[in-house]
Order: sequence, then structure tokens, then C-alpha cells
Amino acid sequence: MTEITAPKAPVTSDEFTGEIREQLKYTQGVTPEQATAADVYVAAAAAVRRHLVDAWMKTQKDMVSGDTKAVGYLSAEFLMGKQLSNALLNAGLTEQFEAA
Repeated sequence: MTEITAPKAPVTSDEFTGEIREQLKYTQGVTPEQATAADVYVAAAAAVRRHLVDAWMKTQKDMVSGDTKAVGYLSAEFLMGKQLSNALLNAGLTEQFEAA
């Protein structure tokens, strides 16, 4: 049976704020003072992605090994606007994001 792992959340909201600031600088190329709402959104999404990618890569490896089964689900309620909030929830980062 495949082990279920949860992504590791940062210890504090200050650390998560630092990750967002780092993404603003290195991904968006702006300071927090120069950042638009769109810049902050993209930086926050990139910071959350960093927390999800290790678990995602492990899942992909497990799926390729052939020891797992997959279930597909198609929903008519798929909305792109909810992706960041869903990713925050899945990564256990909602409280840190709100505090950041």
C-alpha cells in the first residue's frame, strides 16, 4: 500500500512571509513596495507550490511503479480562481498565508 504523506508547512507565518518576499524578488523581480496585487498572487502561488512539489513528485514516482490504482473524477465545478486557496489548504498553509 502507498504511504500517504502530507507536505511540510513552514513553522511560522514569518517564514512564509519571507518565502513570498523571496518569490517577489527572484520570480517577479520586484520589491514588496513595488509589487502589484497580481505580483503578490503569483509569488504566493509559487511559494505554495514549493511546499507541494516534493509530495507531488513522490506521488508521480509511486504511480509509475505500478503498485497503485488511480481513480478519475471529472467535475463541472472546476474554477481556476479557487486554485490558490485549494493549494493553501492542501499544503496546510492557510493560516500562515492569512498572517503573511
